[in-house]
Amino acid sequence: MTTQTTPTSADATTPVHDPRARFRNRVELALLGLVVLALALLSWRRRWTSDDAFINFRVVENLLAGNGPVYNAGERVEVATSSLWLAVLTVAEALVPGNAVAWISVVLGIVATLVGVVLASLGSRRLYGGVARWLAVPCGAVVVAALPPFWDFASSGLETGLSFCWLGASFAALVHVARREPVDQRRTLVVAVLLGLGPLVRPDLALISALLILWLLSVPGSWPARAARVAAAGALPVAVEVFRAGYYGLLVPNTAVAKESSRAVWGRGADYLADLIGPHLLWLPLALVLAVLALLAPRAGWRPREWSLVAVVLVAALLHAAYVVRVGGDFMHGRLLLPSLFLVLCPVMVVPVPALRLRGIAVSAVLTVLAVWAAASVVVLRADYPEGMSSAGITDERRYWAELAGRENPVTLEDHGAQSVIPYSDQVAALHEQGADLVVAQPPVVTPDSGVARIAPSAGGVVFGVGNAGFYGVAPGLEVRVVDGLGLTDPIGSHMEAPPPGRAGHEKSFPAEWFMARYGAPELAEEATAGLPAPADVAAARATLDCGPVRELLEATNAPLTWGRFWDNLTGAPSRTSLRIPADPAEAQAQFC
Repeated sequence: MTTQTTPTSADATTPVHDPRARFRNRVELALLGLVVLALALLSWRRRWTSDDAFINFRVVENLLAGNGPVYNAGERVEVATSSLWLAVLTVAEALVPGNAVAWISVVLGIVATLVGVVLASLGSRRLYGGVARWLAVPCGAVVVAALPPFWDFASSGLETGLSFCWLGASFAALVHVARREPVDQRRTLVVAVLLGLGPLVRPDLALISALLILWLLSVPGSWPARAARVAAAGALPVAVEVFRAGYYGLLVPNTAVAKESSRAVWGRGADYLADLIGPHLLWLPLALVLAVLALLAPRAGWRPREWSLVAVVLVAALLHAAYVVRVGGDFMHGRLLLPSLFLVLCPVMVVPVPALRLRGIAVSAVLTVLAVWAAASVVVLRADYPEGMSSAGITDERRYWAELAGRENPVTLEDHGAQSVIPYSDQVAALHEQGADLVVAQPPVVTPDSGVARIAPSAGGVVFGVGNAGFYGVAPGLEVRVVDGLGLTDPIGSHMEAPPPGRAGHEKSFPAEWFMARYGAPELAEEATAGLPAPADVAAARATLDCGPVRELLEATNAPLTWGRFWDNLTGAPSRTSLRIPADPAEAQAQFC
């Protein structure tokens, strides 16, 4: 009796009717299932949403209300970092009854993380198809499941889980291309579309996208076939970029301008890297998984195509981590480095354990040490910030918001602000309903008894200046104009000249002179008011708003969106993206007027 084999695949070595193979496959699935289940439970146990997530939620509300992908209706400012995550949340919120976007973001984030791990594991198992007779056990997947930052950012309401899903799917798809012989040209086009989604998941993932697409171009095919892969990969991101430039008038999201993500801050970035590696002893599992790779790769029967894929994946992960370090990292512990780490682990998410010879003993020993580290990581290894924040301005963001909310798992707005955010925002919304013309502010500390901080008369309506653009953006409703003091939501605030590097994401502030010039009543530029900027400064800032490129910036975001306006936004996006405004109104007036 003969057994059936798969004749066209490079990793077709195991008879599909072999009882031992079927048993081995069941054991492998069970082991991977246990790790994925552990990750699911740990992530669910740490479920939460961050203030930044609610910035996305306000945009989702505006989209569903017909105002477009904006933060404040009538002003085209892009505050969402992930175009794809915003689209996913909007579609899900439209389909799920009630106001469920916070829970949607938590559930989808965790599910996307788990799917990413599973897909990367299937890809790594297929990568070692030449040794399919060996039992494959979780390796890199154990690192993901054991590292607390992965638990935290599987939920959080942010796009991090989507990043893991995209990375896992991309790796699995590329392994399929590498192992299959002959190359299926039509499938390479589908893979190219997938790889092109990187910058839509997060702009910084464009670097990984580009390197993986370059590898895909090395796969055999005619030059027209290669050109088709480039077109397939670039079609959607190019279309989104054209829309961004024409609609918002910038080449990048406004958040990138506000945070000055193009400048080099290597020292702060090095602190950010050390803040992830040190507390979790991350150097140990990284060394162990690389040792496993070195032990197994020579026996995996790889051709140049597989070798080159693994090399490109590791280089892409290294370069992405270097980019994160270059821009100075982030204020949330580990978050921006997790995609780099996930990608490094992809080739070893699961690994085959050789028979008990010298190589098998070595691999087993390494995996045993990895298991010991994983147990320690789950139980004791934590980043600790006795003062609430590191000297580099890094925090355990989940713990911070959980403690502030007084809940272990704050997800909804009610969880975060039933005693503070909501009562205060209700007062602001009531002022709007009364037709008040006021600039009001979020105080540093808000209690149930806090009255609204009235700052100045406004040029029209209620303008709410906030420090937390997420919670205080959603709570008062879409009718209230909310302006973030860090410049994320305002085109002028984001384009102020950057001060010296400080806490990541919190360096710029919206100067009071410019805030009052934008939103204050006309008399603030004429009469001195206690506690407010000098009238001459407000007048100089107001005059600058009507001059040259500053006026064009405001027209790009506030003028009615006609085809002519779209074209002017598109063609002027490069210079507008690089525009910076001096904080001193007199200096700005001299420069632009």
